[in-house]
Amino acid sequence: MAICLDLFLAADRYDAAGGQDPRTVEWPPHPARVFSALRSVASSEALPALRALELLPPPRLHASDALASRSRTYVVTNAVAPKGGNLNHPGRTSGLRERRSAFPMQSRVQLVWASDDTLNDEAVACLDSLARRVPYLGRSTSVVLMGVRRVHEISIPDGLDVFEPVGDGPGELQLRVPYPGYTDELNTLHEQGLSAWQASDGARARRTYQRLGELEAESPAVTFQSPYRDLVVLRFRDQRPAGRLLPIFTAALRSMVMSQTKEPLPPALHGHGFEGNPHVAYLGLPVCGSPFADGHLVGLAVAVPGMDEATRRRILSGILGSGVDGTVVLHVPGFRNDFVLEYRPDEPLPRAASPWHWRRASRRWVTATPIVLDRYPKSGELAAGVLQSVALAGFPTPELVEVSTAGMITGAVNLRPQELPRRARGRLFCHARVTFDQPVAGPVIVGAGRYFGVGLLQPEKIEEGERDAG
Repeated sequence: MAICLDLFLAADRYDAAGGQDPRTVEWPPHPARVFSALRSVASSEALPALRALELLPPPRLHASDALASRSRTYVVTNAVAPKGGNLNHPGRTSGLRERRSAFPMQSRVQLVWASDDTLNDEAVACLDSLARRVPYLGRSTSVVLMGVRRVHEISIPDGLDVFEPVGDGPGELQLRVPYPGYTDELNTLHEQGLSAWQASDGARARRTYQRLGELEAESPAVTFQSPYRDLVVLRFRDQRPAGRLLPIFTAALRSMVMSQTKEPLPPALHGHGFEGNPHVAYLGLPVCGSPFADGHLVGLAVAVPGMDEATRRRILSGILGSGVDGTVVLHVPGFRNDFVLEYRPDEPLPRAASPWHWRRASRRWVTATPIVLDRYPKSGELAAGVLQSVALAGFPTPELVEVSTAGMITGAVNLRPQELPRRARGRLFCHARVTFDQPVAGPVIVGAGRYFGVGLLQPEKIEEGERDAG
């Protein structure tokens, strides 16, 4: 006995980017996205059926291969500006958008949940009614027709492959799935004006899927996950502050978030009495690494470590405050005018203002802002101090460390001792490049100043043929 959700892509395309990384194309459709679509059209009377569905094990998927495509275009934004230059909509501007699309060989997809008597006939009929009301998945251009039915024997339609959930470890294909409590979490996110993708992203929210019959030539290297589970990026709308002003802006951001978070403030936010655990970190995001990068700030970010969901949502709400349409106004002491920042997690450009850039996995990382050493190395060697700071921040011990007193990539922020964050002054600091023996997912933030704006590392690709350390 099983519950089968049939999904038909009416336009023979699926426009959806991959959750935390908008550069990637999502295929096959993630079960959590399908579940979120059902919740979006559900009334309160239908919630028991959704809560029953979320209790079932992750579904098997039947889907074909797909071709990935990327397109870029300018679209009219909702923001109104005095200098808006759109010809058809006076006062409004046009923003660059990237669309990620999958063009499957077969337009049919099936999600199959193994079920005993958890879902009765009334609940299945309720889910079918919800599925038929869902207009699209991902973007509105991905028009879908869906239905839910109970099946006694699972048959695989011609042209579709079987993707089976095999666990919660790392793998080539990781899909977001519903889990017990997912309906209530979606409800809470909606009430707080947050997006569904900001729901839990831990082991229970993801499953590794394997195509049946596909043999893995070798097991992929295990990716070490950063202690920081969320990275909320706020982009500067008009201004582009110089990188050396980074500590001033992160201090202002910290004050704003703490003032906007409901009392009592979580220990992870202020750090008092929370020793031995990662705190919330406030970051400036410089443009660096490209040939003409100058290190100016394109955004600010708040890195939130793993914690219970209620506390996490309070902090996320405190970051955005009561901003309308994702807009945040930041007052920075010493500046006459306030700074306007925008929360645009789905925009992939500029790269330095996109969460995926700092969250992606790499074996080698290089400093965008200098590392302030936690302890003075006994030998006086900066490399030994960096090695210790990386370990104290909760990351694996690097197999190779290179250090420099100046930035090692173009645009890296160079600070004088008096320009460091106030709580990090008087300590040794340097730039570094660290290489791990396994992929490490970001954000990677290390050193004594990591909670106040410095110690941010950027992923760096190891070119093919380059000699690895060791």
